[in-house]
Amino acid sequence: MIIAIDIGGTKISAALMNDNKIIESRKTDSIIHHDLNNLANYVIQLCQGWIDKAHLVAVACTGQVGTNHVHFLSAKQTLPLKQQLKTGFNLPVVMLNDAAAAAWAEYCLGPKRQDNTLVYITVSTGIGGGIIQNGQLITANDGFCAHIGHMSVSRPSLPHIQCHCGRINCVEAISSGTSIAKQASQMLNYQVNCKTVFEQHLSHPEIATLLEQSTDALVDLIANIKALTGTAVVVLGGSVGSASPFRERVIEKITKLPKIYQVNLVSPITGEHADLIGAALFAQTIHGFT
Repeated sequence: MIIAIDIGGTKISAALMNDNKIIESRKTDSIIHHDLNNLANYVIQLCQGWIDKAHLVAVACTGQVGTNHVHFLSAKQTLPLKQQLKTGFNLPVVMLNDAAAAAWAEYCLGPKRQDNTLVYITVSTGIGGGIIQNGQLITANDGFCAHIGHMSVSRPSLPHIQCHCGRINCVEAISSGTSIAKQASQMLNYQVNCKTVFEQHLSHPEIATLLEQSTDALVDLIANIKALTGTAVVVLGGSVGSASPFRERVIEKITKLPKIYQVNLVSPITGEHADLIGAALFAQTIHGFT
């Protein structure tokens, strides 16, 4: 059996899996932004009762997941998390970025594609991605790879937006749920979250313009990704990416791109456990376990 773990900025999920099926799952609040140094112990505690049953731990984690360390971009702190978990569990550990894990799940379980290429974008609290090129998940030793939310786009007639990574006009700083909620709250003069924006405020002229600008930025990103990878398919997931007001505009705007930049935008098939499933599948390819 495999213990699969999904470490996010808001929630941490874990599952005991057998034959790529979830036997039991658990979920708890994340501690990344207030007690990061205790993250490994916190995760191990979440998995108590499973450790003696498992032979492998597969981890999908937010941030810059390198060979030896994870740099948590929003927390601006680095941990040797893989080694900490390996020591605590006393089991082999395979770790990859959470969006990369979801991309791998979509590639492995979705329709077979002749070009063996697929790009996954998640638009949620932040914007992440995963790229499969010629059947291989694209990774880098330092973990800064396929962080497509930190690609910048042009906003010639609009104010620049500073991203927490240090650049301006990153798509994450424009189109993520966090950014949409922040900008909408400023426009409305009271605090709202992204879900409330979509459900209650789209008739507000400034909010409607905000939605157009955020989807414009994402479509520019998709065009750039098409030019970079040649992918014919982009999977768009995440709580924002799956929301009808956002998704429908993205689909419409893709059809207006020059034909060479157009892609087939599809919904995820792996659902809320995509990161867990993808991490488990990827760990098996690394270790040859089933």
